[in-house]
Amino acid sequence: MAVGIVSYGHTKFGVLEQDTPDLIKAAIDGCLNNVEKGISPKEIECIIVSCVDNSYSEQHQTGTLGWEYLGNPDAYGFHVESACVSGSMAIYLGKKMIERGEAKNVLVVGFEKMNKFPTDRATEILTHGSAPEERRYGITQPGAYALLINLYAQKYDVTEDDWADISVKNHKNALRNPWAHMQKDITVEQVKNSRIIADPLKLFHCSLISDGAASVLLSAEPKKYTDTPVFIKGMGVAHDYLAITDREDPTVLLCSKRAADLAYKEAGKSPKDIDIAEVHDAFTPVEPLCYEALGFAPLGEGAKLVRDRVVMFDGDLPVNVSGGLKAKGHPVGATHVGTMVEMFLQLRGEAGNKQVSDVETAIIEGHGGTGSVGIVSILER
Repeated sequence: MAVGIVSYGHTKFGVLEQDTPDLIKAAIDGCLNNVEKGISPKEIECIIVSCVDNSYSEQHQTGTLGWEYLGNPDAYGFHVESACVSGSMAIYLGKKMIERGEAKNVLVVGFEKMNKFPTDRATEILTHGSAPEERRYGITQPGAYALLINLYAQKYDVTEDDWADISVKNHKNALRNPWAHMQKDITVEQVKNSRIIADPLKLFHCSLISDGAASVLLSAEPKKYTDTPVFIKGMGVAHDYLAITDREDPTVLLCSKRAADLAYKEAGKSPKDIDIAEVHDAFTPVEPLCYEALGFAPLGEGAKLVRDRVVMFDGDLPVNVSGGLKAKGHPVGATHVGTMVEMFLQLRGEAGNKQVSDVETAIIEGHGGTGSVGIVSILER
């Protein structure tokens, strides 16, 4: 059974006035209102809510809150957390429930309200997803990624200009996206001259602390609700050790590679079939590693796709046309639900100014915990 996506909801990403209940309700209402042939809440058996840390939302039982806003007392709801890929994990579970016959329609909502706190506190909360031994030594998420990127740069041919080009690319793409947190053109020089966060990572390499919410409606009977559903042809979930030092090769996103292999197998696809991709650029120097994990480039050669402009908006394989986490924003629990919405619209030819031509097959890569959990999704019209 191919599970279909039939509708979506999406708020702007950024520093928002809406609080947690407002964001959840906006995502639910938007998704229900966007069902082209209409749907009753009574037809939705389950709602899955994705958020990463209740310290941000200051609200437990967000699954039950979503259930209340759905308006179907016979449904049930629960909350999912899986670091930066919490949204994809929620979609994965919804897909599995439908495939097992436990539900015909599942509504997935992702949200995060991160800007209640100053940057240092928001960053500290994110470290809750790190390995206990790394936390004991005070290693933050930027610090952990800096270790990974330094190891990669020592081993392979990659330059500071490559990393800067990725940041510039994703900012340019965000200019086309009305949902993006930061719609600001930047230059290579601005990236390279921005202040150091965790060497070699600089400010303009880092994704944003954002508020936002997004939703998708999954269905076993997609044509009942729309004539143009998008199908989830394959999804893979895989893990690696939490601590970077415990991994066999920290310069390989093994969790994402394993997840991609599973997704390709389920979908009956290979890297050459992909027309467009969204990858997890929480820190832009990791983007070439995502290309390699998806099989777009051999190990150590991901940066060549940047130099050859393959991954630019007008390239043969556009990557992060949404602006990516870098510029669209990273409200963690909402991020990969929002990415699923982006690919839903691309495949339907409804992405507006950011529409890429001739898109038939899309892939989404996400990883959390600096590469301890990876989820890859393959979508088709």
